[in-house]
Amino acid sequence: MLDKIEIGKRIAFYRRERNITQKDLADYLHISYQAVSKWELGKSLPTIEMLYEISNLLNVTVDMLLNENGWKNRCITYRETGLDSQKLHALKKQIMEFNSNDECILSADYADACLFRIDTTQMREPVYSCAVCVPGSKERLAKDCGYNREICADAAANAMNHLLQHGTKPVILKAIAACGSYDQNQLYLMAREFQQLCERNGVSFAGMEIAAQPGNYGPGEYRVSATAIGVQDREKVLTGKHLREGDILIGMKTEGIEGTSFPFVKVMLEKNPELYRARIDQDRFFLDELMKPNIAFTREITALQEAGYLHKAFRIGNALLNGRSWKGMPEGLGACIDLETLPIMPLYRFLFDQERIGENVFSYHFNMGIGMVAAVPEAHWRDAMEIIGMFSECWRIGRVESDRHKDVKVWSKGQIRWR
Repeated sequence: MLDKIEIGKRIAFYRRERNITQKDLADYLHISYQAVSKWELGKSLPTIEMLYEISNLLNVTVDMLLNENGWKNRCITYRETGLDSQKLHALKKQIMEFNSNDECILSADYADACLFRIDTTQMREPVYSCAVCVPGSKERLAKDCGYNREICADAAANAMNHLLQHGTKPVILKAIAACGSYDQNQLYLMAREFQQLCERNGVSFAGMEIAAQPGNYGPGEYRVSATAIGVQDREKVLTGKHLREGDILIGMKTEGIEGTSFPFVKVMLEKNPELYRARIDQDRFFLDELMKPNIAFTREITALQEAGYLHKAFRIGNALLNGRSWKGMPEGLGACIDLETLPIMPLYRFLFDQERIGENVFSYHFNMGIGMVAAVPEAHWRDAMEIIGMFSECWRIGRVESDRHKDVKVWSKGQIRWR
């Protein structure tokens, strides 16, 4: 026997789910809304013919209205949350094909721990390192303007460089993208970018996990991060103990702009929106140059270590003359940067020409296109330049001197030659 109260409860539930009023339902069925009210209160039942019409309007089956088991097994689907779990599952399976197929990665299934091993048999006392990097405020512009692959490469390169400044070689990288209902083709290309950067730097790729969170991120939003793990024999870790007065500082070229410097550029863009479409020169757009990813200096640092020329490496963060970029400089020593030797790259000349930041403080806001600095013995600086030059552009930009500035780790001499 049909239970009028239960059937009425189900009609009311699915009607409200579809944001349909009693009057809307009544108008559709060409009856009075009082009749609908009686059904939902369990005082009467619709005819079989009307049940079919009701089910069509409410996008449910007649069985869902009449069958007790169907009602008790009702649930909220992932699709209702804004997530197509089947498509996401298929994408994750595709992306897993990018995982490195080597002896290092034992297991890197999505939504699970990464199992790996690192060969340290040639090391007397292995020291492990780990760095997690996010792109910073630069990521918002990447989302808004479609530089999704570039921002992934940027995060990965920064994670590797955090390890390299200590002399530890990156071995494994794992990426994650937290997002809403994001374009699946773009996610695929973002994972591919992580994989390609790892391949170029001899790093095993443990995949990109996709954390789909439609409740926390809108349809066009995402957040990426990269975790790098490295190892080095303790005696080869760069602590700064080998630095000496007279060591030569060699700057290595990087692209784009450091994420921590982006707020200054954001102010420029807000005050002059024309910059979004501006050209640096006939061949290059400003945004394209701005959003180029940082360079990972794995080959350069490894080659210098193998040659025995590297006393210390400094990852230059948001600014060349910012003391935080010179972590590991021993007490009593500092970096003297000769501003006249700095290369004037088109991106930074363009930023300087906006006349928002004065000449005397510009290098306190930007890294000037120097992503990493190697401190090498004075007797071998030309050999070191030759080694670095096999992989990157580089310049002799200064030297290690006695600290005569009361614990100031970096200072400058000369003036930047803007013209």
